[in-house]
Amino acid sequence: MKLSKVAEIFEGLAYPVRLEILELLEDGKSYAVGEILKEVKIEPSLLSHHLKKMKNIGIIDSVRQGRNIYYKLALKEITKVFDCIFNCNI
Repeated sequence: MKLSKVAEIFEGLAYPVRLEILELLEDGKSYAVGEILKEVKIEPSLLSHHLKKMKNIGIIDSVRQGRNIYYKLALKEITKVFDCIFNCNI
């Protein structure tokens, strides 16, 4: 069962734009969709799709505050995968 969840998470990370989002959220802060759009230059509908997918997998969480939805990392340890890959000399 654990391996299927790991596979689901890796599948969820298999898009460069999702990795960009994770890199932005890595600092532990919550970001409104508009703030994410400024950093990750894609169409709002496409960003919405990626955020929804990452939330459904459990990688990120969201909180609505008034008219804004704020996103943050749910799996803070996930960014350690970046360090591991960067240090593999690939």
